[in-house]
Amino acid sequence: MTARVLEEFLGPFPHETTCRVIDWVKEEVKHQSRNTGSEAGKRSLLNTLHYLFESQNRGLVQAALGSVETLSFSGMTLTPIDCAVLSHVIGLCDTIKHLDLQDCHIQCEGIQRLGPGLHKCQELRLGRNELGDSGVKLVSAALRNPECKIQKLWLGTVGLTDSGAEDLVSALSTNPSLTELSLSGNKLGDSGVKLVSAALRNPECKIQKLELFNVGLTDSGAEDLVSALSTNPSLTELDLGSNSLRDRSVPALRRLIPTLPSLEWIRLRWNRFSETGRKELRSLQELRPGLRVTV
Repeated sequence: MTARVLEEFLGPFPHETTCRVIDWVKEEVKHQSRNTGSEAGKRSLLNTLHYLFESQNRGLVQAALGSVETLSFSGMTLTPIDCAVLSHVIGLCDTIKHLDLQDCHIQCEGIQRLGPGLHKCQELRLGRNELGDSGVKLVSAALRNPECKIQKLWLGTVGLTDSGAEDLVSALSTNPSLTELSLSGNKLGDSGVKLVSAALRNPECKIQKLELFNVGLTDSGAEDLVSALSTNPSLTELDLGSNSLRDRSVPALRRLIPTLPSLEWIRLRWNRFSETGRKELRSLQELRPGLRVTV
């Protein structure tokens, strides 16, 4: 379609020329996608995606991105239009598995534009954006999609509160594909963590790595969380660091270890344990050879 439009101005294109142009675009996108370590590299790739979007040529987009599995724009400001372009590209391609949009200043409108394509990614990093409860609700819709492929989801420091957690938890309860979840840096408090605990109790829940770093968890909420985690034998990593846990939580944490045969690492640093409490927690490693305890 793009070639036909240009032919109106430039005359007929030989088939060989069209193929050479497509091959050039493919190589250019492949090269740019591997060089997103700098702001300039990310901008160059994003500009190319805009050009592909403007072409409205489905075949060209699929050919250009046919070997690309990762799109990373972390640390770069993305406008709602940029988000719409990314959604369009992801929607046309089945190869993109990893989408890193951390710290991109995405707000509710941006995530709304991204929404239609999010469920196709296996790894989705949206941390440090200003999504708020309403934005996370849109992410929850992607988790509910029957064709959802999301396995790893980072929603750290996105402005999620205990009020908005209910919708996310409801989505988690219906999603058997998710294996890694980060909610660190959100103001969940004990009430929000209790909602997350309800999802963990669901037999369909397959979460292996859970990050609840700095979410306002106290001893009161820890008891319910530990009870829920004890029903999830697939858990391998748990991060409860930088909360307000005290020695009162130590017995519950000690009871948890025998119930989780797959647990490899539990992070508890920067809580409020006394030296005695920390010593007791370190002794968890004696109960499980190979278990790493950071306290």
